[in-house]
Amino acid sequence: EIVNLMVGRVIYETPKTESKVAKDAKEILRVENLVVPGVVKDVSFSLKHGEILGFAGLMGAGRTETARAIFGADKFESGRIFVEGKEVSIKSPVDAIKSGIGYLSEDRKRYGLALGLPVFENMMMGNYDKFSNMLMVQNSKVKNIAEEEVQSLNIKTPSIDQLVKNLSGGNQQKVVIANWLIKECKVLIFDEPTRGIDVGARSEIYNLMEKLVSMGKSIIMISSDLVEILRMSDRILVMSEGKKTGELDIKGTTQDDIMKYATMR
Repeated sequence: EIVNLMVGRVIYETPKTESKVAKDAKEILRVENLVVPGVVKDVSFSLKHGEILGFAGLMGAGRTETARAIFGADKFESGRIFVEGKEVSIKSPVDAIKSGIGYLSEDRKRYGLALGLPVFENMMMGNYDKFSNMLMVQNSKVKNIAEEEVQSLNIKTPSIDQLVKNLSGGNQQKVVIANWLIKECKVLIFDEPTRGIDVGARSEIYNLMEKLVSMGKSIIMISSDLVEILRMSDRILVMSEGKKTGELDIKGTTQDDIMKYATMR
């Protein structure tokens, strides 16, 4: 009743009862024996085309540190990363982006956005090389692409010239997503995708993530919200104290099952 009064409609967030990933889906990402001294201890997992892999665990479990290492934001001591069966060397975010991996930070205002810049410039950060001719940026083409993303992602903004700091949390998150879509990333890592977002926009983000996987993208979703994990994941990887302690199929999995592995010390 409270949600209905807040957003003007009833929103049902029922758990996913079975994986929506095709049985013959190919592997898009594989991580083997990843080690980040003191925080990530010998973590291995795989991700399939069109899959949402939920990363669950308590605060300090090493989930974000694992994601940052895969993205090249933090150095890892050892481990191997494969994209579509080919081993890749990732020593920086530039390497990760070239390999088709994007990372949406849990702190989007600090790491994902330039709050004082307009919507279209935030979408184009790191993308201008695609729309430049030698020393000149094709400004009309840049703005057309931004307009298309605003329509596609249903970003609520007066115009693409609006400053990002004036948008709601949900629309700011969509601007970050647009940036990675323009980069044509195959794998998107969502770290706490609905943190600081109101309940109505949260449902929109969920629908958008489902749309992305239906388009062939693959998602790693880190979340501390067990309802969110059960609502979105096709498969769940659980971590505790830097280690992978469990890997669960979504079918029949409960919050109690996840917590059992999240507290396995």
